Amino acid sequence: MTGPARRPRRRPRLRRGEEGETLIEVLVAVVLMGVAFVAILGGIGTAIISSVTQQKVTGADSVIRSAAEKVVSAPYVSCASDYETPAPPDGYTVTVEIEYWDGVAAFGRPCPAADTGVQKVTLTVHSTGPRPVRDATLEVVKRESMLS
Repeated sequence: MTGPARRPRRRPRLRRGEEGETLIEVLVAVVLMGVAFVAILGGIGTAIISSVTQQKVTGADSVIRSAAEKVVSAPYVSCASDYETPAPPDGYTVTVEIEYWDGVAAFGRPCPAADTGVQKVTLTVHSTGPRPVRDATLEVVKRESMLS
C-alpha cells in the first residue's frame, strides 16, 4: 500500500526586499572600494610630495634673494675674491662666483691687471636632503661708484 504522495517541501516565500546579496556582488563592491581607496591615497601622496617640493623652491628663492641683497649692499671691492652672504638655513648651501669685466667685450677670470670697476657676481643656492630641487641661480652686476 502506498501512502499519500509526499509533496516536496516548499521554501518559505520571501517578501519583497528580503533578498540577500550574492558572493559575486559583495566581491565586486569590495574591489571597487579598494580601487577608490588606492586612488585617493595616491592623490594625497602626490599632494604631499608637491607641497614639500614647492616649500623647498620657495625657501631657495628666499635664501638667494637674501644673499643678493647682502652682496648689493656691500661696498665694491676691487678684484674681490668673495662677498659675504648670510648663513643659509639648514638644507641649503650658497656659492659665490665672481667674474670681472675685461673692459672690451666679456666677463671672465682672473681679475685683469687694472680692475675696470665692473664685476658679475653669480649666486647659486643648492638644496640638500632626500629630495633636492633644482639649483636657483641669480646674477648680480656690481659697479664701482664713480662718486668720490
